[in-house]
Formats: sequence, C-alpha cells, structure tokens
Amino acid sequence: MKGNRSFQETVARIRQKLRSSRKRCIGVLLILLGIVLGIVSRAAGGSPSQDFTSGILMGLSAGILLVGILAVLLSFIRRR
Repeated sequence: MKGNRSFQETVARIRQKLRSSRKRCIGVLLILLGIVLGIVSRAAGGSPSQDFTSGILMGLSAGILLVGILAVLLSFIRRR
C-alpha cells in the first residue's frame, strides 16, 4: 500500500509541474515531433514523388524543431 501511495504522489507532483510549465511541455513535445518527422523523412525516398514528400517532411521537421526549441528557451527566460 505504501509503495502505491508514493507512486501516486510522484505522479501527482509530475502533473502539477507540467501544468505549471505548459509552454515548456509543449516545446518538448514539438522537439520530439520534429525528431520523429526527421526520422520518417530519412526512411522515405526512391521515386521522384517520394523524394518530394521526403523533402517536405524534412522541412517540416526543421521548422517544428526550431519552434520547439524557441518555446522551451522562452519558457526558461520568462520563468526567471
């Protein structure tokens, strides 16, 4: 029982921290999405239409990564 209670308290503390720093959480999720899109764009390729789609995915990946990094940095700067 005591082990479950401490786990629930830990989950509650993590949720509270994420709610208080929502922009930071969104920024981290955007960074992860950018990484995933970059990996998918590397896997796609071959025919001209697949290369075009791969290029679009790579561009989206770079843009989303930049937005995510900026969101995290701004959340740290404004926190101080």
